[in-house]
Amino acid sequence: MEDLIGYDEIIEDSMRQVIYHTLKKIEKSGLPGKHYFMITFLLDYPGVKASKAVREKYHEEMSIALQYQFRDLAIKEDLFEVTLSFGGQSEKLVVPYAAVTSFADPSMNFALKFSADYSHGDLAQEKKKNSAGVKKDDVDLTAKVISLDAFRKNKNDD
Repeated sequence: MEDLIGYDEIIEDSMRQVIYHTLKKIEKSGLPGKHYFMITFLLDYPGVKASKAVREKYHEEMSIALQYQFRDLAIKEDLFEVTLSFGGQSEKLVVPYAAVTSFADPSMNFALKFSADYSHGDLAQEKKKNSAGVKKDDVDLTAKVISLDAFRKNKNDD
């Protein structure tokens, strides 16, 4: 059956809100305890800002760690900005949440994986040229659904 509501998109949007709220919590106070974040994103996604040197080194997709040496973390509704050190050079990155392909906090064994969205600009053209494209690695929506009724006290058990 065709999904006319767009559940995949709704779920991914909700998962991206997890990134926003998580980064917002550490924006002013820094990372608590042993938490750290690994974030992978598409460099060619519209709105991503990175220097030419960074783009030449990392090409299409880039992974960053927010752990010890990051500064100027600014969290906005649709993107985040951060300054990191690459080979002793400070580089400011601007990353829309829609460009993120994965977000993880390895200290908590927590990870989110997103579908690569190749529907924008140069990415759409690249996908059209390469019919094999990138394998869509979606959230497993076949997971079992557990009814909350199973956890409610049975009215006859009073």
